[in-house]
Amino acid sequence: MAGIFTGNEEGFPLVSGICLVENEVYERDFPPGKITVGLNVQSDSLFKLFVQNRVVQGGIFRKGFNSIILPASDLFKRTDTHTFLLECKADETVESKEIIIDIRMLPLYVVQKMGKERKTHEFTLSFFIGDQMIYSTKKFTPSDISFKLDLPPSLGEYDPFGRIDGTQKPVSGVPILGAVAGLYHLAKSLSNKRDPEKKNGVIHKRQRIETTFLKTNNAGDLWQWRALISIKTRDPKKDDILSP
Repeated sequence: MAGIFTGNEEGFPLVSGICLVENEVYERDFPPGKITVGLNVQSDSLFKLFVQNRVVQGGIFRKGFNSIILPASDLFKRTDTHTFLLECKADETVESKEIIIDIRMLPLYVVQKMGKERKTHEFTLSFFIGDQMIYSTKKFTPSDISFKLDLPPSLGEYDPFGRIDGTQKPVSGVPILGAVAGLYHLAKSLSNKRDPEKKNGVIHKRQRIETTFLKTNNAGDLWQWRALISIKTRDPKKDDILSP
């Protein structure tokens, strides 16, 4: 007899293990534009995703782990709870789950007031030999730095250090481009060592994720915010039966 567990002889739910998937969108300086939700499906099934009785997504889930992407451009405007209805159908089995995304927004500090220019940072660079200061300069910002190199016309081969009486000049410093390349490779190697799971493509399943980003408030001030994102599910049919 066809029933709720058709195609699922052991009686397990068709959809289980609904979770948040943590990825690179939570590491950026602006609010996440999407929220990825992961879930386990017992067998191949069709699905529809509803928001306020309106279908916003549809397709096929394959047996095993699947994911759906929830558009989140409007979800990080304020503290709120957002409900999505997922409906899956495999043979005669139809199962519905409410996916409830709760977002708590916490302002941390003001980065820039409305109408004010960004702060101009002042730096001091000093060069010492022993205890004696040889050189010092102040008041330069990243916008003042130019990476343009004025090089003489190339004759097919350019020797940046030249020669003195046919002898190679001694190198007394580190080439800028070589230093930049070295720093890049160092940062890349440290990044790979710091998070080897991402390199190996491991899926990060979470019930709760914290992230920080920059966003303006209603007054137009730029703030650093912390968002606490959590997920829970509800069986609407079961809960409706049990409710008075």
